[in-house]
Amino acid sequence: MTVFLHCDVDKMFYAVEALERPDLASDTRAVIIGSDPRVAPRGIVTTANAVARSVGISSGLSTAIALRMAIQHGLETVFIPPRHHLYAQYSRRLMDLLGTESLALEQRSIDEAALDWTQHGFAVEPVSRLRQRILDEIGLSVSFGLAANLLVAKMASEVAKAEPSHVYAVQPGDEAAFLAPLPIRALVGVGPKSEARLRTFGITSIGDLADRPLPWLVDLFGGAYGRYLQRASRGQDDSKLNAAPASRSISSEHTFAHDTVDRAEIWRMLQAQAREVTDRLREDGVVAGEVAIKVRYGVSFETITRQQRLVSPTADPAVLAAGAAALMRRAWTRRPIRLIGLRAARLEAPSPAEQLPLLPA
Repeated sequence: MTVFLHCDVDKMFYAVEALERPDLASDTRAVIIGSDPRVAPRGIVTTANAVARSVGISSGLSTAIALRMAIQHGLETVFIPPRHHLYAQYSRRLMDLLGTESLALEQRSIDEAALDWTQHGFAVEPVSRLRQRILDEIGLSVSFGLAANLLVAKMASEVAKAEPSHVYAVQPGDEAAFLAPLPIRALVGVGPKSEARLRTFGITSIGDLADRPLPWLVDLFGGAYGRYLQRASRGQDDSKLNAAPASRSISSEHTFAHDTVDRAEIWRMLQAQAREVTDRLREDGVVAGEVAIKVRYGVSFETITRQQRLVSPTADPAVLAAGAAALMRRAWTRRPIRLIGLRAARLEAPSPAEQLPLLPA
């Protein structure tokens, strides 16, 4: 039996902004990721912090309406224009990391992915370890749903957002019972119009829908959608993972005990990180075609990343360290550094002329 794991980043755009601007985490204002309606009146809310959500401001809402709602509740509001290039960078890092943990992965959106998790079964512990790794290496909070099919795994990831562990597993055979108490709007594929129509017949939960006979659903919604609603409401789904080869990477990060501008200390850390990364490259039997650095400054918490292609793929720590040092010379503005990272990407099997030794030289 195939086991699926669905990953959903919790409030991704806001989470990324909070990582780049740590002061947002404790901001008592209504923080909305979206264009300020006083400048761009036709914008929409992409996400918002807990303060804004507490008064009903949510994703997809007009920013103009969101502003009026905040004012009505006496909230000071700040709008942050979306930085989609930045969110894409974090998304790539997440997908790369997930790709190291799964037999196959399908990216479903910038903040969602489905994984083949068969090798781990339905145990929660491996999922919790993966979630902690994502927190440690990227800083994003994610929620995971485990199930025997993709539909239920996705819905379990939504339920997981309210769980302290952010992990929810639906055991085989429990799919219908898991779905039954959920509101009808929660079912994937049920939009506002379908919900309104179903409610006129007293159908408010997924369990109510599952009890309706197929001919009734087909008569109401047509053959294809009617059949889908019956199967989905009963937790039945035979869709397959559309997995593309994962673009993996291997990285190492270090937070200094004190912010530093010491070139020698930074160089020693890059060398140590290059050795750590190449040890893992050798363990996996791959070479890297790209090296990247990550630098987080101490006062502003501004984070920059830079990358460059290598002349030829390698698992040589000296080459990776030299490439990282060259990137540092071009990018570093001599401000005190809080965190530094080195990443090897564009991984591939070595050519016959590049075969790796079994042990590091």
